[in-house]
Amino acid sequence: MFGAVGRATVWLGPAGAGTSAKLVLNNWLVDLAETTAETLSFARRLGLDPTAIVDLLQSTPLGSPYAVQKATTMLTGDFTPAFALKHALKDAELAVQAAQASGTELALTQALLPRWRHAAASHADDDLAAVYTAA
Repeated sequence: MFGAVGRATVWLGPAGAGTSAKLVLNNWLVDLAETTAETLSFARRLGLDPTAIVDLLQSTPLGSPYAVQKATTMLTGDFTPAFALKHALKDAELAVQAAQASGTELALTQALLPRWRHAAASHADDDLAAVYTAA
């Protein structure tokens, strides 16, 4: 059944492992989105055209398809939700809590939370790419 409704079926372990994997992957997604927003803002403040940076990313192994797509979304300002900022923020907070409970630290994710909360104050229902407005 899973083969019919999904791209791949992966066995991760006992019950709950899939939920943990989802949290881990959403944490990766949040960190990537933050890094993308920060990079575009940094480029702009250095007087570079952020679109040229996206083009460079797209033409090198550095630019994952997801990062390039989110960067384009950030620059166009069309924040039609694919993954709402409020949900991504919730997952980032849950990831930090789970990391602490497991005796580790997600320093990058912890550091982005204040900026994401600020962005969510006015863009909670928009796509997570709206964090660019706070970068």
